Amino acid sequence: MNRFLAPLLFSGLLFGQEMHRSPYRHPEEIPHPAKMIYEDESYDCIPWSATDPAIECDEGYWYPCTNYYEFECLENKTLEQLNPYCVRWVWFPEAPPLFLPFKADPRQLTASVGWRFNDRVIEKHVIDVSYFDIIPGVRFFNIFAPEGQLQFDLEGALWAIFQPTMESSPLVNADYFIGAALTYRLYCWSLRLRGYHISSHIGDEFLLNHPDFNRKNPSAEFIDLFASYDMSDDLRLYAGVGYVPFSDPTFPCKNWFFQGGAEAYLPWFRFVSCANMLEGRPYFAMNFLFREDVNMEIDQTYVLGYEFAKLTGLERKFRIYMEYHDGYSLEGQFCLQRTDYFSIRISYGF
Repeated sequence: MNRFLAPLLFSGLLFGQEMHRSPYRHPEEIPHPAKMIYEDESYDCIPWSATDPAIECDEGYWYPCTNYYEFECLENKTLEQLNPYCVRWVWFPEAPPLFLPFKADPRQLTASVGWRFNDRVIEKHVIDVSYFDIIPGVRFFNIFAPEGQLQFDLEGALWAIFQPTMESSPLVNADYFIGAALTYRLYCWSLRLRGYHISSHIGDEFLLNHPDFNRKNPSAEFIDLFASYDMSDDLRLYAGVGYVPFSDPTFPCKNWFFQGGAEAYLPWFRFVSCANMLEGRPYFAMNFLFREDVNMEIDQTYVLGYEFAKLTGLERKFRIYMEYHDGYSLEGQFCLQRTDYFSIRISYGF
């Protein structure tokens, strides 16, 4: 695949889809929380947490309170007058993240397992796994606007690769991640400022099987800032910049990297189960990474799959998808070596 023509072709596929307006552009456009419009049909899907119906009003705002589904019509109220009605913050919110991970990012925070074919760095067949967790610390409401929400999170994750064709399927590399993120959402926009640490460790059995391997200690601190925009219910665009202020001298990293991409839900083979509060729809996503370490050459990843999403609670999602990556490896000290591979994967997260 031509590494420069491919982004244009896939972008054409995305932007050729029919656009639907997001319901969260303005306060007066926020729909009744118990009514979901899906493929031009109305489903009376009432979440278990929506105990009180929303009140329609000609003036004022649909005012978000302690969770995703509770709204109250507060007519002609100032922020000072809103205190008796809704909380201004909540500890450990049980709600979906304000800034969702990128579906096609090989380093997204998710629990996943996959089988790679024709990986050029480790060996032809590789099993890669990941797991993660997010501690939602505190969420603030009415930040900069009546619908603005700000949240502080602690994040942890691990990405590991194994050699399944060898006896005992030895661990090759494990990357450990810990970070803190400040996220913000207002209507269709979401922002994330994050600082994090990643350290990489070569597996013991891999070192025993490769006694001449020159082991180093890739370890670095990162800062990144990303913006995401929901152009519609079915299309999301994102872009951001990152900086590496510190790295281990045995494996120094250059400072800058840039990343962007797009995600689209496709219009075919969708379903909604109101009894299970479950939605299914196919999706396509692309992710592009440019690192100063490799002279800003493109790392591109494309995924095509099917998503099963819960419509209540944390709204976690289960995905089955195909992934194609062309560029450089992202595994520890192998990250300066070129590779391309195809993989089949499943994941569970956001």
